[in-house]
Amino acid sequence: MDTRKIFKLIDDLVFKNTGKHLDNLQLAILKSAFNGQKYAKIAEEYNCSEGHARDKAYELWSILSEVLGEKLNKSNVRSVIERLIISNSINNLGNKSVKIDQVTFCHNSHKNTDIDDFETRKTENSLIEEKLIQAKLETVPRLIQLELTTEQIAQALDLELELILDYLKK
Repeated sequence: MDTRKIFKLIDDLVFKNTGKHLDNLQLAILKSAFNGQKYAKIAEEYNCSEGHARDKAYELWSILSEVLGEKLNKSNVRSVIERLIISNSINNLGNKSVKIDQVTFCHNSHKNTDIDDFETRKTENSLIEEKLIQAKLETVPRLIQLELTTEQIAQALDLELELILDYLKK
């Protein structure tokens, strides 16, 4: 799934839960943070102060934390979105059409805080994390064909070197 689609999916989830779409600056912050940009750079590109960009980002992280069911911030936004992509891809394997509600690991339409719900969400998140790691590992042979070293691959995929070496031994 390309990033445009995933950002649209996120905006749709926000709209479904709040009745409001992300505004242009919030969407720009989300995209920029996903790509590792600093708030100063975001503010410069969108002609606002760094303080205003930070304030809008705080508001954005609060909204997304509520909608996605896990604490979200600038430093973890990429990994959370990658899990969302993997989850959405897994849900698409059996279906040709996707319902937004199928992203169940993060969609919490009920404000139920029962322990069972927490444990279910925790288990689902663990499974998704495992699928994400597996998906990353499956790209290792292609990256080796591109003549990347195992160290470069580990860094690019944000995985432990030992995990990649173990995978290659199989």
